[in-house]
Amino acid sequence: MTGRRIAAALAGTLLACAACVGPATTTSVYRGKAGHTAEDALSQLETARLAVETDRRGNLLHASLEVMLTEAEDGFSSIQATFDSIQPPDSTEADQLRDKLDKILAAGSDGLAQLRIAARRGDSAVLYSTSAELGAVSEQLQAFSDNPHA
Repeated sequence: MTGRRIAAALAGTLLACAACVGPATTTSVYRGKAGHTAEDALSQLETARLAVETDRRGNLLHASLEVMLTEAEDGFSSIQATFDSIQPPDSTEADQLRDKLDKILAAGSDGLAQLRIAARRGDSAVLYSTSAELGAVSEQLQAFSDNPHA
């Protein structure tokens, strides 16, 4: 693991730990944590998509693309794990929030893994089509962060 990757992983872990670990005592607090999780995950996803777009335009070295995608995937995974570690309050709304966000996060995680694999294999067609498909996941994360009630 390179020094950059170690530093990025450590920073992501520290940020995630500081952001929302522990029980959420009320549904309102849990909703807020879920909204922040969606915002943070969206940032990682859009960073990866921007890297792919920059690569598509020929403005990024392939090695840099691989590093950026790996770091985005690592950051996303850390954010997802932190959210999953939160003990939700005992309410139907909290359970519904968790289920909804978990499904979106799973789709994002899967897509980021596909981007990383496609980049390492040099499969531009899969890389670009997967990035385009992740646009829908970005929209879902944005909508969730804007209104976790919906």
